[in-house]
Amino acid sequence: MRSSATVRILAIAIASAAVGGGTAAEGASPGGPGDLAVGSGLNHFPTPLVPGFARLNVAAHSDASGLNPRGNVEADGTTGAPMGAFHVGGPVTCVRVDGNRAAIKYRFDRATGSAATFKGGGVEVFVEDNGPPRDGHPVDANAFNPPQLAGAFQLGQSQCDDPNTMSYNTVISGNYTVRDR
Repeated sequence: MRSSATVRILAIAIASAAVGGGTAAEGASPGGPGDLAVGSGLNHFPTPLVPGFARLNVAAHSDASGLNPRGNVEADGTTGAPMGAFHVGGPVTCVRVDGNRAAIKYRFDRATGSAATFKGGGVEVFVEDNGPPRDGHPVDANAFNPPQLAGAFQLGQSQCDDPNTMSYNTVISGNYTVRDR
């Protein structure tokens, strides 16, 4: 009995760390003083041959000024091409929130499948919070810039673009929460 309780506590601690450090860190909780972008969304995106798709899981936090970015982002999907499946994930390096939109950069400390050559690099993703799903239909959206190899990503990893300059696509399923404090 005692060992199963210990395992449950350890599992909760690991899960909390994986999504950005839990509520003890300043700005990490939804009611805290910092900016945040959290949630998950599935969407299609155009590719030269056939549509790709990806599920983007975001847990990004920062101080209200955008300093002290933390958290983790994961994406799984396919480019639509044969052997196009991929998984990427890693730590947040930049968060910029403006109203209901957020720009998030994250470094790929995990990159497999068609994204394996980008390991050590990263990407900038964007999420838009338009409220909870309505009548069972998602209303939130996301977008992304192309992934970068390690050297190129490292040069600008701490500078997020303006999230209002992107063209967003409504997600097929999911929900994001963005808070600008």
